[in-house]
Formats: sequence, C-alpha cells, structure tokens
Amino acid sequence: MTSPDAIQKAIAKFATILIERGVATESDIRGCTPAEIKAVEHDVGSPLPQAYREFLARMGREAGRLYVGTDVFYPAILGVTSGAKQLVDEDKTGVAFPDDAIAFSMHQGYQFLFIRTGEGNDPPVYHYMEQSGVFEKKSENFTKFLLGIAHDEW
Repeated sequence: MTSPDAIQKAIAKFATILIERGVATESDIRGCTPAEIKAVEHDVGSPLPQAYREFLARMGREAGRLYVGTDVFYPAILGVTSGAKQLVDEDKTGVAFPDDAIAFSMHQGYQFLFIRTGEGNDPPVYHYMEQSGVFEKKSENFTKFLLGIAHDEW
C-alpha cells in the first residue's frame, strides 16, 4: 500500500513534469471541487481510491494537452465507467467487467483504462481494447502509471 504522503507527492511531481515539458501551464491545470469529486463517486457507485481522488483534486478538470481527445476529465468522465461496462458486455468475448472497476479514461469509445477499488489506495491500472477479451495490466499502481506517461508526446 502506498502512503498517503507518497501519493500526494507523486501527483504533484506529475503536474510539475507536465509543466516543465510544456504540456501544460500552471493555469492550465485545474482540479475538481469536492462536490465534483462526490459526483464522480456517485457516478461510479463507490468511494474512489486515494490516488485517483488526488488526481481529480489536482487536475481532474484540465491539464493542458494531456489526453486531448480522450474522456478523462470532469465532466466528460461521468458515465465512462458505465460505458466501459457496456463495451465489455457487448463484446461477448467471455470476460466480465469487474464489479469494483472504475474506468478513468475512454478513448473514442473503443478502449479504456481502469482501476479497481478492491486493490488498495493506489491500485494497478488496466487497459481494455474493444474485442480483445483481455484486461492488460499497464502499471502496478495509478501514480506510477501517471509518472510513466508524463514523458509521452502530447
């Protein structure tokens, strides 16, 4: 389990890297309000793991060019978990969307990233591509995932 302090530091470091790389400016990075975070929790039907909650609080509304064209920010993130479940159900590949899954990113309706509430406060990140029938683990935890994508081309 990742300490709460380590989670906060990792999210802050991610924001700093985005700024240093020119992906965002400080004013481009806008977090969600507590009420908006509650709305996300209501939408997914469960409390959020701390790492995802910290991400939303720091940059849940906008982060410059990060994930432009992908539903990852509020309010577009609302409904993404139910959309992900629907995608998996309609694929009929034999896999089931986990009951404790929270999809935090949907790209063009055919692939998404998700975490699971039952896997700790900084859970692993999984990827699903339409018709793949596979939930691929992309990172051991959410904060490492963010730090890993910080250097991608945006």
